[in-house]
Amino acid sequence: MSFLQPSLAVSQSAQNGGISEEEKTTPLFSWSFKETYALLGYERVTKRRDGSSTAADPAEIIFLNTNTPWSAFLCGSQGSGKSYTLSCMLEGCLIPSKKIGKLPKPLTGIVFHYDTHSSNSICEAAWLSSPNIKVNVLVSLSNFHRLKALYSRIPAITVQPLKLRSKHLNVERMRDLMAFGPAERPPLYMQVLYGILREIAIQRPGGFDLADFSERVAQKEFTKDQQIPLALRLELLTGFMDKDPKKPAYDLFSPEPGTLTVVDLTDPFVDAGTACTMFDICLALFLENNNGAGLVVALDEAHKARPLKRHLCMQYMNNNPAAARFTDNLITTIRVQRHVASRIIIATQEPDIDPKLMDLCSMTIIHRFTSPAWYEVLRQHIAGLSKIAGNTKEETIAMFQEIVELNVGESLLFSPSAMLRVKDGVVQKLGFNFIRFKTRPRLTADGGRSVQAIRE
Repeated sequence: MSFLQPSLAVSQSAQNGGISEEEKTTPLFSWSFKETYALLGYERVTKRRDGSSTAADPAEIIFLNTNTPWSAFLCGSQGSGKSYTLSCMLEGCLIPSKKIGKLPKPLTGIVFHYDTHSSNSICEAAWLSSPNIKVNVLVSLSNFHRLKALYSRIPAITVQPLKLRSKHLNVERMRDLMAFGPAERPPLYMQVLYGILREIAIQRPGGFDLADFSERVAQKEFTKDQQIPLALRLELLTGFMDKDPKKPAYDLFSPEPGTLTVVDLTDPFVDAGTACTMFDICLALFLENNNGAGLVVALDEAHKARPLKRHLCMQYMNNNPAAARFTDNLITTIRVQRHVASRIIIATQEPDIDPKLMDLCSMTIIHRFTSPAWYEVLRQHIAGLSKIAGNTKEETIAMFQEIVELNVGESLLFSPSAMLRVKDGVVQKLGFNFIRFKTRPRLTADGGRSVQAIRE
């Protein structure tokens, strides 16, 4: 049974074919504006900038505009429905189902996942695996067998080691893998490696060759004290390299539209900096090989975040150069999302990430949480929230109470450029207002249900 009601009318501007560029690129819209793309959920109540509210139209359903680049920030406590909403957004971008809308050209999905607490966890987004979505999970070689066994609970899923080839590397990425940082004072052996990379950059402008690099390193003389840390650096590099000389059947970083690739680097032997560096390299490779098909990139379970300096520093992203680079490249990707055909989703429990990420997002979806500290962070970076709840103490308490009392799957949706109303034939932006929102039912299996002592 379809979740849609195709009998509802579209806006006067859409009927006349006079849709403006602004209307085409809005991240969210309702039945009263368009009739295509992916159903995301249903409106409950709309809040206005003066604090008043209007009852929701029971027929007013909200669509995600999968035809244009956008970015989304999702936050909320565990069990509030945050990851569920993320999965629904991914479904809308990947599944061409008439049950939820119209998707002539599915996007390519990428999800980054890392868990510092347990090497026995899996990425919830992998449960999108179904006849409609092929899911491929890329994992570290040292945790391949454990994660393959865990992911095997999901039907029709593929698990492969994450392996880079020489063509995937360049001098800049080699610098990252060898853990060079602008603020560091590298030891002598690192300066030697840096010199080798400079030589390669000058002599081989066409690309990077790992065999050539290894040969040049072998020709250098290092002291016994230098050989041990050098061996560790090189072991890290070779651990993610494909040593098979045969060309693979397909490129891991050129997935087909309508598929989902999960990069899961959960591994007791993969440290924080390595995870950040590999995510950064993978993101760059996926963007390079996009070929205009369109990408939706999700940062899953980013609640292991802590604000160190000005960078997004998840718990596994301690204050290191790799964390800073990955954060800055995410910010750059959001800034140029229109030019690289990308949609970025950041899902987190705690909203204390780099403020620029929150400031740049097209939409913010706030699920239930009970932390006053989180609320204060959000007030500083969401225009609609600061406008409504920033005048008096009573308004602030009332707004926080509304968040605390949200039901599972409900959220407050902020998106200034969203077009959810048509008045006298003129499309109205959401602006400083927001809506109380209910995420639609999923099409695929829900792998994020709470584990209870007594199971039903």
